[in-house]
Amino acid sequence: MKRILSIFLLIAVLLVVIGLSALFFYKFEGSPPKILRLSMPERLGRHAKISLTVADERSGIREVLLVLTQKGRQEVIFHEVFPVDRLRGSAVREKSFEISFEPLKMGFRSGEALLLIQVTDGSWRNGLKGNSLVAKKKVILDLEPARIVVLSNLHYLVPGGSNLVVYRLSEPVRYHGVRIDDLFFRGYELPSYPGACFALIALPIEKKSVSNMIIEAVDQAGNKSNLPIPYYLKRKHYRRDVIHISDGFLKRKIPEFLDRYPEIPHTNLLKAFIYINSVLRTKNNEQISKICRQSRVDDFYATKALLRLPRSATRSLFGDHRTYYYGKEKIGEATHLGIDLASVSGAPVPAAAEGQVVFADYLGIYGNTIILDHGLGLFTLYAHLAGFTVSEGDHVKRGQLIAYTDTTGLAGGDHLHFGTIVQGIFVDPIEWFDPQWVRTRITEKLEMVKASQKGSAGL
Repeated sequence: MKRILSIFLLIAVLLVVIGLSALFFYKFEGSPPKILRLSMPERLGRHAKISLTVADERSGIREVLLVLTQKGRQEVIFHEVFPVDRLRGSAVREKSFEISFEPLKMGFRSGEALLLIQVTDGSWRNGLKGNSLVAKKKVILDLEPARIVVLSNLHYLVPGGSNLVVYRLSEPVRYHGVRIDDLFFRGYELPSYPGACFALIALPIEKKSVSNMIIEAVDQAGNKSNLPIPYYLKRKHYRRDVIHISDGFLKRKIPEFLDRYPEIPHTNLLKAFIYINSVLRTKNNEQISKICRQSRVDDFYATKALLRLPRSATRSLFGDHRTYYYGKEKIGEATHLGIDLASVSGAPVPAAAEGQVVFADYLGIYGNTIILDHGLGLFTLYAHLAGFTVSEGDHVKRGQLIAYTDTTGLAGGDHLHFGTIVQGIFVDPIEWFDPQWVRTRITEKLEMVKASQKGSAGL
């Protein structure tokens, strides 16, 4: 009996020893935590952000510490400690952090600095303080935003009008442009004008006031700079027109849309017209705006007044506010966002300026439509066409034949609906047809940049 008890006691002791050995082996494990991901920009700006993911599969994460040092200055930019159970360790096996801090407010200056990352686990090693991973990384602090110099003079604006802003930046940036209240107009560089930046701006026809107009730039480190620019807002009145819709027009035009747009009411021609003239018109204009938000070409070709349809008469103007009647019943309203030019039936349509075809297809109320990209966010639109002589992606020259006039879409007769769009906003083509306007608003500013470049080269 005593022998059996001795054997059981020996087994119990062995199990305890084995258990304690396993526990000590597990709790005194010596594998440090791991950094799975460390993401930050090449340059840290005034509002710096670091993405960090750490992991420890055995003992879990006890502590994460980030310290930034520069020329004797040392600041903790992040510190977090997690609970550690004596037996189970930390419950945090993997965790991601998005760390934000402001180096300038902490007293740092632009230049090189050292980032120290220390991650500690829940092991019993090092007097129960755990294993630590220490990583050091050199970083560049860029705490000064780009300086902006306005090169163009006072900028005149009207609702439905456009203009060109020219400026210079002290350093390469992520993005730049002009902000007018809640509207942002991207700035571009041109290969022929190195060192200068250009932003074509526009006011929507319905915008009657401007509270703020600034040049905005965000540099590679995320620092934002802005500079107010001078402008003068002028009033402009547009015409009002009344259009009567006849049964003959409905019978002639509505069938063109029914097969293309099954959502249009098919049982009633008048209801179909109301849908086309309101809902479809809005969708079409939104599609055009999206296409024309950003240029795909890296030059600017509209340095001369745009070409009109040759030997054409003006039938409707940009901004005409139209009220539609069927008999005595008012059935809708719309603003005309282009200019209607009429010549002979099937008249050849030239490209208003050199550019790239970015759209050539059927487009709702506009019928067969071509859109050309002329650079800097300027686009021209040609609607109600017959056949195309160009395709999407083609590069066309000023005056090149691109199509013929017709009555496709919601056109009452053969004519060209011509539109100009600046960074997604419809503007008045009359400005761009006017050589004096193009010279003072566009060409002189480009020549000014050229002259300043020659002057700098001669110094």
